[in-house]
Amino acid sequence: MTSEDVDEWLDSWVEAHYQNWDTPENAAKACLAEAASAGISERDLNAAASGDLAAYLQEEAAAIAEASDEAPADF
Repeated sequence: MTSEDVDEWLDSWVEAHYQNWDTPENAAKACLAEAASAGISERDLNAAASGDLAAYLQEEAAAIAEASDEAPADF
């Protein structure tokens, strides 16, 4: 998988799951587990998330919330 593929996978995962997150850390664990199932390494996933998956997910949730007036409770 190329880095662009991983970026696209991560964006798709965020869009499909952001409403079900409880904390950024738990979201990161779930994301890592699904990425592994899809053949994406933790290193590649963290590279797509600029080095900190939990922080990236929190930022993405905030951006989605701003755009749609929705946000998971703990974000």
